[in-house]
Amino acid sequence: MNGDLSMQLDSMIKIKKKFTLTERQILHFETFGFLVRRQVFKPEEIEKINEEFSRRRVSILAELDPKEKKNFRTWPIRNPGTPFIASLLEDPRIYVPSEQLVGEDSVLFQSNCNSYSVDTNWHSDTKYRHLRSIKNVMYLQPTNGECGALRLIPGSHKSPLYDELVRMGLDLYVDDCESFFLKDSDFRGEDIPCYIFSSQPGDIIIFNQSTWHAAYGTSDYRRTCTFNFIGNPKTVEESQELHSMVERAGKHSFKELPVQGPQCHPQWLANSEGNIRRARWINKLRKLGFL
Repeated sequence: MNGDLSMQLDSMIKIKKKFTLTERQILHFETFGFLVRRQVFKPEEIEKINEEFSRRRVSILAELDPKEKKNFRTWPIRNPGTPFIASLLEDPRIYVPSEQLVGEDSVLFQSNCNSYSVDTNWHSDTKYRHLRSIKNVMYLQPTNGECGALRLIPGSHKSPLYDELVRMGLDLYVDDCESFFLKDSDFRGEDIPCYIFSSQPGDIIIFNQSTWHAAYGTSDYRRTCTFNFIGNPKTVEESQELHSMVERAGKHSFKELPVQGPQCHPQWLANSEGNIRRARWINKLRKLGFL
């Protein structure tokens, strides 16, 4: 028994070392608000992900009424309909770097498959400036500046740049299509200075959810898988923001939808595999009030 436990611990240490970010990578993330990791997943894995993605998307669309189909963009990963994609949540290529950036006691939050057929305008994912939260994004098809690539404004996760972008109204939209700033300045969204994440399937970008981002040039529908982590609150401000996030999640992100299902499917919560990390996440989500 002790020998088996020792072997497991040695294996975990080796895995962690293999996917651990360097100090330079962490500094890059902290400075610019994002980090690119190339060819994290193999072509045969991407093929399997795309197969599950397409199958689940078709099955959901078949059950939606015409009005719901028009606004259908996202569905939870933690679902028995996408077992391989769900397994990526517990893949060290995802959780090791994520826990480095937001803490080993962090918790897996929202995790979705996303299908976008329209451009995404400039915005940040969160207004909670103290709570540490990150998003791992994996595109399932090639992207570039002319074809739906993610765009990010380096350093926009920090003040004063974050506050200036809010003050100028970059994310305040007229008829959901053009921001006040863009209308007044005669800029297009594509004209905003930024880093363009041209990617190939298998690449991953991690970004601070306060970092401003957008995507333009969507010709077909963009396929992404996203894996979000939030840090365990350490301060009063972080705890207050988390409380607000719990209230919002109950009404939106963790609300069970009739067709798409809940953010955490009962089968995932049952954890029949006895995954230690998943058990910790589930306990934490319950303790925090998300479940």
